[in-house]
Amino acid sequence: MALLIAVEAKGQGVLMAPTEILARQHLEGLQPLAKAAGVSLTLLTGRDKGKDRLAKLQALQIGQTDILIGTHAVFQTDVAFGDLRLVVVDEQHRFGVRQRLELGLKGDRPDVLVMTATPIPRTLALSMHGDLDVSQIDELPPGRTPIRTQMLKAGQRE
Repeated sequence: MALLIAVEAKGQGVLMAPTEILARQHLEGLQPLAKAAGVSLTLLTGRDKGKDRLAKLQALQIGQTDILIGTHAVFQTDVAFGDLRLVVVDEQHRFGVRQRLELGLKGDRPDVLVMTATPIPRTLALSMHGDLDVSQIDELPPGRTPIRTQMLKAGQRE
């Protein structure tokens, strides 16, 4: 929702995840919502090369991409936003402080939302000293099915 608010304010948002699998999961989860709202999403990972990467970067810079979802690729020096308003970092403990700061510098003082299920000591210290506002999600979203973990033999995977 915060990314949508940034887009409605005529800006852009970025969601950075530590792995390509997680970035793709975020993309799949957000696509139906973005489509319904008329918001353009783009995925950027280290796999993007050549003309495909260049096209994504050009669309981002001129504002044709509303929300960029990606991995470490999003804070590379050639990634430029037209008007970055919100940075969302998922699993923030998997990124270095400098990496998160570099991403925040790609806009004119964008808001930064960091998410984690496993806070690191630095995050806890920043929270205790009032440098971070904390929001806590302590219940599952409505309709969310419980996760079931199973061990299977290799022959049972299908």
